[in-house]
This record gives sequence, structure tokens and C-alpha cells, in this order.
Amino acid sequence: MPVTLEDLDGQYEVTSETSQGGPFVVNGDGITVIKNGLTFRKDGKGCIWESSFSVIGDGKVQIESTVDPSHAGADMFILDEQGNPTKGIVTYKSILDAKIEDGKVVLSGMIDHGSESTRLTMKKISP
Repeated sequence: MPVTLEDLDGQYEVTSETSQGGPFVVNGDGITVIKNGLTFRKDGKGCIWESSFSVIGDGKVQIESTVDPSHAGADMFILDEQGNPTKGIVTYKSILDAKIEDGKVVLSGMIDHGSESTRLTMKKISP
């Protein structure tokens, strides 16, 4: 059964694993809510995340996220598209695999940013 935009609505546990680690890892782990294909939240480090989700095919969801680290601590930077540390807003785009596991939506895939890649997993935990 294909995942629809309506199926995406709900609360998710977000986990990530970055290829190289280090001081500029974008770690948006935590809880987020998707409503009408959109999210907005502040993570534990103070970065503001805004994301949009679009179902683009059977089992495929496009994600576009902007991360704003300017509200985080003075020593918090993220990597731009060239792999340079920045306090500016950076946009990440990717195609995630979407499936239903134990009756709940799971989104997963890789996001490339600079010289690093992050494996993102979002598991729906409640409607």
C-alpha cells in the first residue's frame, strides 16, 4: 500500500548518523510533528529546522529541510554545500524511502551535505 501525504501526518522520532562526525555534525535528533507535509521545530542545540515533505511516487518521499543555526550557541556551526562551517541557513534535499512497519510510517534515506552524508530515519510514534 503506497504512503499518502495524509499518512505522513503525525509525531515522529528522528534519528541520524553522520559519516564523519566532528564538531559540525548536523544532529537534528529528537521529536518532530509533520502536519500537512510540513514541520517546524528547534532541536536540543538551538538550531531551527523547517521541512517540507512531498510524496513523489510509490514508496518515495521528497524532503527539503532548511536549518538555521544562528540561534544556537556561539560555537555551533553547520556545514554548507561546499563543506565549510557556517552560521547561515542551509537547505538540504533528499529522496527518502517510505514504508509501513508495524502499521506505522518509517522514512529513511541519505542526505549529502558538503563532504559528509547523514543517514536519516524518521519513525512515526503517534498520529
